[in-house]
Amino acid sequence: MYELKERDTRSETQFQGEINLLTIYYKVVDLLKSIKNWFLMLYSIVLKRIKLIMLFTLLGLGLGWIAFYVTKPYYTSSMTLVLADIRNEFVDDQLRKLAYMIKDDNYPAISRNLDISEEAARKIKGMKFSNLDADRIEEDSILTGSPFRIELQLYENGLFNSMEPALSNYLENNRYFSKQKRIKQRQVESVIIKLKKEIKSIDSLKTTVANPRGPVNGFVYGEALDPTSLYRESVGMFKEQAELEAKLDQLDNIQVVTGFSPRSKPTGPKLLIYLFLSGTIFFLFGLVFAVSKETKNKV
Repeated sequence: MYELKERDTRSETQFQGEINLLTIYYKVVDLLKSIKNWFLMLYSIVLKRIKLIMLFTLLGLGLGWIAFYVTKPYYTSSMTLVLADIRNEFVDDQLRKLAYMIKDDNYPAISRNLDISEEAARKIKGMKFSNLDADRIEEDSILTGSPFRIELQLYENGLFNSMEPALSNYLENNRYFSKQKRIKQRQVESVIIKLKKEIKSIDSLKTTVANPRGPVNGFVYGEALDPTSLYRESVGMFKEQAELEAKLDQLDNIQVVTGFSPRSKPTGPKLLIYLFLSGTIFFLFGLVFAVSKETKNKV
């Protein structure tokens, strides 16, 4: 008896499931039919009101053409900077502040920070920047000394040459970066001064050994002098001095790897994009207008 009841329950459940599936199926079929009928109605309206819709489309194309020729052409180029032993997030913050100034059209602030004229600042359309090694380190790590790419959009092609040193100096003149540079510069300069004094002292000693006067006889403070070791010591110190002087010339926190390259043709605007967008938008306007007009006529 219990088995019969259980079997009836299963049959009833299966039957209800089939009914639910059939209901969903019929709803989907009805929906597809409604969509099909809607498209057929739309197609018939387009055929009936084709002149009106084409008029709207031509109007949109004309406005898009006018908008293209009114819009200022702009040029895009990029430069790559490499950092010294400083954290990338500091440079990221500096560039982000400058990008906000450009976005807000704050031309006096841009002129002041980049040390350019306000007229030149008005020629900047936009700026983007990216950290080239951002995806190569773990989330918990601190990125240091990684290169940056700065992409600049200008309304005047010839300004790229002046914008390269302007951006480099803007980053280099950061108070923290300048302080670190001065500290390193003083350290290297003090070592160079000491080396020069020691080289001068050894040169004087070499002269004394090579041309002894009086009772020197190749001895200083009771120890014999080896001219070869003096020359070797002098050459070693001179090499160290040359390396430090080269290092002194490369103490900038920001160095340009590849600079901006002027473009012969503008990056934008694109005529085809303007025509496509304006034509599509006004085609849709014309279609909506035609549908509303047809609906009113039926009513």
